[in-house]
Amino acid sequence: MKFITGIISLLIALNLTAQEKYPQLRSPLDIPLILSGTFGELRSNHFHSGIDIKTQGVEGQRVYAVADGYVSRINVSPYGYGNAIYITHPNGYTSVYAHLQRFNDSIAAIIKWVQYKRKKFAIEYYPDKTSIPVKKGQLIAFTGNSGSSGGPHLHFEIRKTANAHPVNPLFFGINVADHQYPRISSLAVYDFFSPLYQERKIYSLKQSGGKVRLTRNDTLLVNKDFYVGVESIDKLDGAANKNGIYRLEFSLDDSLLFIFQAKELSFSEKRYINSYIDYEAYKTESVRYQRSWIQANNHLSNTKAFGNHGIFSLKDDRPHKISIVSSDFAGQKSKLVFYVKRNPAKRDFISSKEQVFHWDHNNIYRTKDLIFNIPKGTLFDDMIFEVKRDSNPYNTYSPVFTIGNKNIPLFSYCKVSIKADTSLNDNLKSKACIVSLGKKGSFYYEGGQYKDGFVSTKTRSFGTYLISVDTIAPKIKNYNVYPNKDITHQATIAFTVTDNLSGLKSYNAFIDGKWVLLEYDPKRKRMYYRIDQRFPQGKHHWKIVIRDGKGNTSTVEMDLRRR
Repeated sequence: MKFITGIISLLIALNLTAQEKYPQLRSPLDIPLILSGTFGELRSNHFHSGIDIKTQGVEGQRVYAVADGYVSRINVSPYGYGNAIYITHPNGYTSVYAHLQRFNDSIAAIIKWVQYKRKKFAIEYYPDKTSIPVKKGQLIAFTGNSGSSGGPHLHFEIRKTANAHPVNPLFFGINVADHQYPRISSLAVYDFFSPLYQERKIYSLKQSGGKVRLTRNDTLLVNKDFYVGVESIDKLDGAANKNGIYRLEFSLDDSLLFIFQAKELSFSEKRYINSYIDYEAYKTESVRYQRSWIQANNHLSNTKAFGNHGIFSLKDDRPHKISIVSSDFAGQKSKLVFYVKRNPAKRDFISSKEQVFHWDHNNIYRTKDLIFNIPKGTLFDDMIFEVKRDSNPYNTYSPVFTIGNKNIPLFSYCKVSIKADTSLNDNLKSKACIVSLGKKGSFYYEGGQYKDGFVSTKTRSFGTYLISVDTIAPKIKNYNVYPNKDITHQATIAFTVTDNLSGLKSYNAFIDGKWVLLEYDPKRKRMYYRIDQRFPQGKHHWKIVIRDGKGNTSTVEMDLRRR
């Protein structure tokens, strides 16, 4: 009875969307809304916190405030959201507009003043609530491709002002045409033996309208304990993008055992996505299976399992029905039904003799030349922990260590310390860092500092690590100026900049010794100064200084003229 009551209570809670009243907003754009990304969509290390609106393949579409309010935050960054505006509304919500090309003239003037005051391109600015009031429908910016955007679009969010939780914008009257059923493209069934060991089997599917079935209608043999997962996407009208679904349900014999719903998110929970999906399948096959199993340290609030953490248990040898329903926000549902039966062949998991690290403990692996510290709560569940030590074919500064299983995700940071060889002399210690090894021997900078014979840094991934050094300064090239050039008819002074390892840490430009603003677009490796009144008529000395993460510096100086 308690079990049934619990199900009813949860269903009532999860279906509040039918009764809750959300303020209705105007569209942020005056073009037809076609989405390239939906709310709650599965992304690398996070759920998508807004909707991505296509801008007809171009930048410069006008962006409007969706309701009355005031600008409460403005971001400028080479990464992430790029140029972004946050508007706080009196209705309890905050709207967010990201990857902008530029702000309206008045906001742009304020931001430029702040950048010059701080002598920084990347800034985060919080205006007073009386400084920049806006009205519903007021022009605030223009769409772009700034930050970590992969193409022109507007990333749009609605957040609860009180706790900054993103809420699905489609509740707020943002209308998007969708007349297509979600797709359930493949099924994964996992025989569960313990948190340390499961066996996965993949089954192909056929779909017609909202009906999905196995390509072979056999009853599947499973372990007495098992769980399921599916690869499921949604497509909306007007675009071929594979978007995320709104809701997913798994049932055993018509009893709901698991539910996912993309209604509200919390940024503090974003990395739980790596536990929700089959992380190994994602890393090795680029497929995201959304699973019913909730690991011990997965506290994702938009999923709920009934009973044994989403693990299905069969108590007899009869066939049992599994139902999987994938829904989009428009209410279209695709349903897969199949049958499972307990495998009569007894299969037992043999406990591993390897070292087991527990998710609810602090775990430290320590040898004379490696220390790896996994804080309590960093693992999503118990794991078998192994370290492999190899000789280093790249340099003489340390051995190469393969730490843990790269197909097991981590929630938070671990500290890794590798003992340096004596070949890391005093001149190199300040340049020392830890790198992870990628495909074909590529290095990825992980940071790190030398101290007491070890180089240490933090990481959120298992993998292969070694010590390296960065002694090479960034490269500045493809200048559109040269010494004594007349720049009268130029709009910018532009160039490309690259770095071999540690990445750019600072970049500054000066005219006659006075700081001027350099804008940075890392996607194009471009930096540029927009020529303005700070470069007056006459001959002036131009200088740029670029520094990487290990203090290696490149400087370019020349005289330029402007008539």
